[in-house]
Amino acid sequence: MNEAALKGEWLDFAKRLHSIGIGIFSGTTLNITKQQENIRIVGLTLPARTLSNLKAAVAMAEGGLIVEAKVIARCCFENSYWVGALVNEGDKFLGSMVHHEMKHKRMGAKTIFSTTGGQGEIGGKLQGAMGELRQWMRDYKQYEDSPTLDPKEVCKRAQSATYMFYQYLSWEAHPSAETLNRYYDPQDASGALRINVEPAVWDAEVIVMLGLMCSAVLIVFRGIAYLLGRDTTAVTTMEAEFQVLTERSGPLFQF
Repeated sequence: MNEAALKGEWLDFAKRLHSIGIGIFSGTTLNITKQQENIRIVGLTLPARTLSNLKAAVAMAEGGLIVEAKVIARCCFENSYWVGALVNEGDKFLGSMVHHEMKHKRMGAKTIFSTTGGQGEIGGKLQGAMGELRQWMRDYKQYEDSPTLDPKEVCKRAQSATYMFYQYLSWEAHPSAETLNRYYDPQDASGALRINVEPAVWDAEVIVMLGLMCSAVLIVFRGIAYLLGRDTTAVTTMEAEFQVLTERSGPLFQF
């Protein structure tokens, strides 16, 4: 297996996939009823976010920043879970998103209160805003016990079996003995400590990152095409090409 050549094919595929995604926003104007409006609007923002994530991860992979590329690539899986939940639950999931948002805003407000305490110079300057914030907390007290959304839960609601891939891409998002080892070289003969600020990146791990990310991107595109009633011919063509590339990549995708 020529991994360098295969990496080039995956990079080319990912870039062409971006062009397919742009096509979601072109064509005839959508006729959206009031009942469909919120779902369709949220639905369109998800592929927009996915296209941004895809473009950034490809640029980082080409720049040798594989850790950063993986961290961004996992966002594509989150996007796919949110799309899947929208397809499966519609307004019910939109309601969950609202409750999640309001709960987090209340948590943020509590953090402001606990860190400023209304004391000192900063606290004094913020008194007017703090009063408004307290009133906002009272007005939206019903969200105090709202549940929050996390990728694992939304993955289940999307009826997706891809959470293990999200976990794989998430692993290097946090410092650990294993993830930090990438930047460490054993001492040389002179006993000098060596730290790599630009560690080597293997073609194989770039291939795996691109393959996983593209699978999530395709899920987003198909789900959004379903929500919007779009033609799926272009997506189907890319899915077939994706399958061929995955098979040719063989053991690299054995988890």
